Formats: sequence, structure tokens, C-alpha cells
Amino acid sequence: MNNNYTRLGQKIGTIAMLGLLTGCAVGPDYNAPENNHFLGKWFSTSSASEQHSSQDEIKLDWWAQFNDPLLTAYIDQAAQENKNLKAALFNVRRARALKQVETSSFLPQLAGDSGAERGKSSGSTDNSFNAGFDASWEIDVFGGNRRALEAASARLGSAQESYNDVLLSVLSDVARNYYEARGLQKRIAITKTNADLLKQTMELVQARMEVGEASEFDLSRARGEYQLTLARVPNYEAELKASIYALSVLLGQPPETLLEQMMQVKPLPTPPDIVPVGLRSEILRRRPDIRIAERELAAETADIGVATAELFPKFFLTGNAGGQAATFGDVFSAAGQVWSLAGIMQWSVFEGGANRARIRAAEAETQAALADYEQTVLEALADAETALARYGHELETRKRLEDGVHSRRSSVRLAKELFDAGEEDYLAVLDSERELTSSEDDLVVSETQSIVKLISLYTALGGGWSVYADTQE
Repeated sequence: MNNNYTRLGQKIGTIAMLGLLTGCAVGPDYNAPENNHFLGKWFSTSSASEQHSSQDEIKLDWWAQFNDPLLTAYIDQAAQENKNLKAALFNVRRARALKQVETSSFLPQLAGDSGAERGKSSGSTDNSFNAGFDASWEIDVFGGNRRALEAASARLGSAQESYNDVLLSVLSDVARNYYEARGLQKRIAITKTNADLLKQTMELVQARMEVGEASEFDLSRARGEYQLTLARVPNYEAELKASIYALSVLLGQPPETLLEQMMQVKPLPTPPDIVPVGLRSEILRRRPDIRIAERELAAETADIGVATAELFPKFFLTGNAGGQAATFGDVFSAAGQVWSLAGIMQWSVFEGGANRARIRAAEAETQAALADYEQTVLEALADAETALARYGHELETRKRLEDGVHSRRSSVRLAKELFDAGEEDYLAVLDSERELTSSEDDLVVSETQSIVKLISLYTALGGGWSVYADTQE
């Protein structure tokens, strides 16, 4: 019996392989679109005020340049524990399973059957026993199954790139929330320090008023400046907690998890003056959203072939092998062995134009996917150019604010000296202190924004996700 199974399998396999070798895959072959007209130089590097980039290879683990072990630990944890990433991972596994479904179409479909029958006719009782296997194998002559496998493979690639896109967003959000929290800590500290100084000023004005050297108006102004400055603190503290809560959730933890650890103050890093951004063309291979759009275009192209194959006949090899005998013991004997091999053709000759309509629909979907791809490329380039311009301008803003804070500190010192010498009233001191407080707060905001915009620049360039690419497995 085993020899019969072997011969049957060899015949089916030989015929099927001949069909695959001589058959053609209908529908268009996929070629990735060219984008040579998009790949010039970075526009934002041409301005003299934005010479803050180089075409050196970007730092993929860009968070490492901040030299903050806690941030690095948070990044690592988020790459493993973030819930959105876990959902994206299961989408990858689903796409992988669907690809396996399409792969199975190239293999024979086997089914076992067995039975026993007892009947009586013309005074005699007859027994019949049978056992064996049925096989069916589609010969992919016109490539419909191959195109379906191409589409499933492309959609698996799309799911993998969607995972990378979520990963890139998670890494960016972790770093952004982390440094927004650090910036708020610095704003709180500076505001409290300035409030303490204004309180001292208020007490000094009160003491002078008691000896007739200041007026009630001076004291009222001093008290108002102190109270208005101190009033900023509660909102800053609320925003600090909000950033920490968001950071905890990004790490897959309850919102209060990092509260105690993140309340320990750490300084903001100094952003680099020159950022390596690589070549403009490299954004096409790094940005996951572009890679998603390209894989979707490949899948839609393959779907045209799947629809086109429905216009042509399908060929199947069917066969069975087993045993049949009047007694159960003879079912597996040489005398009881039976087998058969047959070819079947199926062809939907008339469906009222439905198949051709499906082809036109698939072609339209492919053209839409091409337009989506081109739009994604354009938006990605705009993101990167915008991020590069914003970072360069923020560095310029930060430098000017640093100069302004230095000047206003001198103004406060001079105003106090003039007041002590009796050459100026106390309004000049209060005005200079208020301006200094505002300028210092603006500077901290700019320091924070320079880091956040640097993170946005690396995100727009598509950097970071490849460091954790193996987490899909």
C-alpha cells in the first residue's frame, strides 16, 4: 500500500511542478516607485541662520547622546512593555498567519476516510470495509495563488512597518515627556527662587515704609509681584505630574508608578549645535510610514493579478488511495488496494462582467495606493524640513534669550544700586525684577523646546526604531 501512495504522490507532484514551471503569473509585476525628483539637498540647510546640521549619518540611538541612564532605561522598558506596541505585535502575528494561509494553497489537501457496510441481498449477507486518503491539488497555472501570496507577503511587511511606526512614536513620546517634565522642574525651581527674592524685596519695602522711605503704593506693588510670581507654581506642578503620568503609561505602567522617581530633579542637557541628518534620500528607507505605504502599494498591485486570474480556468489534480475488501483484515492487503488519479478543470465562463469589474476595482485601488505613497513621501519630507527649520530657529531663540537674561540681571543690579543711592524710586526695581522673572521663564521654555524639537527632528528623520527591530519576534 505504501508503494501505491508513493507512486500517486510522485505523479501528482510531477504534474503539479510542470504546471508551476510552465505557467505564468497574470497581472502586472511590481516595481517600487522611483523618487529621484524628491531627492535633492535639504532645503533648510541653505539658510545662514539654520546651519545646524551636517550630512553625516544620523545617530540611530539618538537618546544616548543625552547621557542620561534613567532616560535610556525608560526607553528600553517602553520598547518591551508599551501596550500599543503589544497590540501592533499581535497585528504582525496575524499578518504572518494569513501569509501562511496563502502558502498552504501550494500544498495538496489531504483527507482520510474509512467506513464499514453490511447488507443483505438474495439471501446472502455482504460486508464491505474501506480505508484510505483523498487528495486534491490546485495547479497554479496562471499564477493567481502566487499573486495572492505576494499580496499577503506585502501586507505582512506593512504590518511589520506599522509596528516600527508605533515604536518610533513611543520612543519619541517617552523622551519628549521625560524632558518636558525636567523643564517643568526647572521652571518651578526658578519661579520659587524668584518668588523668594521678591518676598525679600517686599519685606525690605515694608521696612522702609515703616521709616518713611517708601510708600504704601510701593509695598502694594511689591506684594503683588510676589503673589503673581508664586501663583505660577501650582499650574507648573500640575503639568509636571501630567507629564510623569503620561510617561508611566508609555512604559506600560499605572500612571503613578514613576511619580516618586521622577520627582528627583535632574538638569536639562545642552542640545548639540550641529546635528547629523544624513542624506535626504535616506528618509525613504528609514521612515516607517513611507515603508508602510510602499508595502501597501505592492499588495494592491498583486491583487490585480489575483483578480485577473479569475478570468482563466483553474486546474486541479485529485486522487485517492486506500483499500477496499469484504473483510477488515484484507483492507490493507495487496489485493485490497485501490487508487485513482484524475484532472479537473473549473472555469467561470459567464458572471455578467463581475470578474472584469473586480480587475478595474483592483487597478483603481492600486492607483490610489500609488497616490497615497507619493503623498506620504511629500509629507515626510515636509516633516523633516519643518523639524530641521524649527530646531535651528529654536537654537537661535535660546541664544538670544540667554543674552537677554544676562542683560536683565544687570538691569536688576543697577536698579537696586540706584534705588539705594536715592536716585530712582522702587518702581524701577520692581519692573526690572518682573522682566527678569519673565525672561528666565522664557529661557527655560526655550531650553526645553530645543530638546523637544531635537527629538522631533530625529523622529521626522525616522531614527530610533531600528535599534529595537528584533522586538517583533
